[in-house]
Amino acid sequence: MSDIEAYGLVIVAMVLCLANWRTGVLACLVVGFLQDPLRKLVPGEPVVFTVLVGGPLVITLLGAYLRKVPLSFKPLNAWNDVLRRPIRCFLLLVFLQSGAAFFKTGSAIVAGIGALSYLAPLPAILLGYYFCRTDRDIAKIIKVYLILSVVMTLSVYLSYAGVNWTVLKQVGEGIFIYSWERGRLDLYSGFLRTPEIAAWHAAAAACLLLLAALAIKTNAVLKCAGGALVVGLLGVILLTGRRKFLVEIVLFVSIYFLMLIWFRGTAITSAILAKSALLLVSGLALGSTAYMYVATDRTTSEIRPYYERGVSVQGDVTKRVEVMTFESFQYVIAQNGILGSGAGTGSQGVQHFGGQTTGAAAEGGLAKVLAELGVPGFLLMLWLVISLGRYVWSILRFVTDAEGVDPSLKKLALGLVAFLVTNAFVYTIAHQVFGDPFVLIVLGLFLGFVMALPKAVNRRIEERRTGNNRRFIGNREDRDRRGGLDRRDAHIGQWQKPGIRPRTDSPAPVAYHPTSVHNR
Repeated sequence: MSDIEAYGLVIVAMVLCLANWRTGVLACLVVGFLQDPLRKLVPGEPVVFTVLVGGPLVITLLGAYLRKVPLSFKPLNAWNDVLRRPIRCFLLLVFLQSGAAFFKTGSAIVAGIGALSYLAPLPAILLGYYFCRTDRDIAKIIKVYLILSVVMTLSVYLSYAGVNWTVLKQVGEGIFIYSWERGRLDLYSGFLRTPEIAAWHAAAAACLLLLAALAIKTNAVLKCAGGALVVGLLGVILLTGRRKFLVEIVLFVSIYFLMLIWFRGTAITSAILAKSALLLVSGLALGSTAYMYVATDRTTSEIRPYYERGVSVQGDVTKRVEVMTFESFQYVIAQNGILGSGAGTGSQGVQHFGGQTTGAAAEGGLAKVLAELGVPGFLLMLWLVISLGRYVWSILRFVTDAEGVDPSLKKLALGLVAFLVTNAFVYTIAHQVFGDPFVLIVLGLFLGFVMALPKAVNRRIEERRTGNNRRFIGNREDRDRRGGLDRRDAHIGQWQKPGIRPRTDSPAPVAYHPTSVHNR
């Protein structure tokens, strides 16, 4: 395949994004997954294919703007303005450090990669917020992502089976590990460009399959099949050799379970003992039994080193957290200084442009921020993370305390937050995969969904109050102007600031913020 043909496919996707911005969100997911196999098929494996997904994302935002969607962060700040100051300060510092990286390396590409690594989630957050009208929209994106990610990641088994397709090989020279018993062990990436990327999507798919089985209404067969697929995805992660993503799945389950217990209003008994949970466990058991029945002695012997490496993570995770965080800080500051070496100098991909200067000690995400943005940037990031935690907490309190809301929506909200928190933990010990723009866009979309949950809850309450599961009204332009909401929902977001109660003479939902002065 030539690069012209590949760019032509992306242009077709961008035209779809411009014609219908809501379809464009789905097109972004498709392009994000296809950009890796396209890169393998084009001679020279151009690095620029890593950011192909950025084109459809920008055009989707343009299409939304042309449809009069008010693309602004004002509604998010209207709910809770705790993020306003820290994000402005952090953005200013990122731009200054991107300039510092340009003067230090002489490469505008390095500076651009640095800015992209910190700012890529922002347009995705905005897009996710306005895309989400109800939890049904969130479920649609999760289902599309699961279909694409399962197909792409299960291709790792084709690589392991020895299928000699160019599209199944790693980009570049590839990576491998060593075993005491068998020596060199090849790692597999399937259709995706590296084992790291394949493992992240496999872990994300496993987490979302578990979430979908518990929080999204589907038939019994799909719930059971989801459990079986989780077993297959665990095998994919083992074959990629990326042990930390096994920890991600365990951590997600633990955080989600604890959150369900903490927010008792979500009916924890229904989440654990209900039919969906039983079907999921049945699927897990079925998948495990099928593997033991199908796997031959030779296959078991060949995969044992991968399994042993995966199991060994339970003894290494604590030490790795210490090494990748606090123990590395002194070496990072010694090499990069108090003010850092500039945004992008330690980001994934800059090695192609001679910009890698932060050293091996900055492998963890916190260490990377400290190396690139210095101590001021590190402190600003902590301020931003704490503020974001307060923001999300206020949303969870509102969602779980709201009356007349389907428990499945509450469980979906807690699951999305657990997924984001889990990835934040993984970022602290290894930042490489989070240098991928598509990974950042996916996480940005889900964070946008979380921020849009009050809007979804209010619509559900209105639907139940009126007793009519009404459809959207008005012409297309009128709906798009309000991000997909009809006239009765247009005010949502204007009164969501804590302490402000909706007008009683309007058709607004009866729910209000749990920290409101009227609710104390």
